[in-house]
Amino acid sequence: MKLIDRLKPEYSNKLEINNLTYAALVGSICEELETISLVRDMKYGTWIDLRLFTGVGSPYDLFEEIK
Repeated sequence: MKLIDRLKPEYSNKLEINNLTYAALVGSICEELETISLVRDMKYGTWIDLRLFTGVGSPYDLFEEIK
């Protein structure tokens, strides 16, 4: 399962809202999340961009746990 599928709804909504203003940046974040399955494989730059949009302190807080 890819990270984009595990993104918590509240953060997915924030990305959708920011997509109106920062379409290229949000598009690049989504492209990466569609290709990786593990949080530890996320590029540091993608994490920084996600933190800017979501305000979370840890990338692990953005995603649902794998069950």
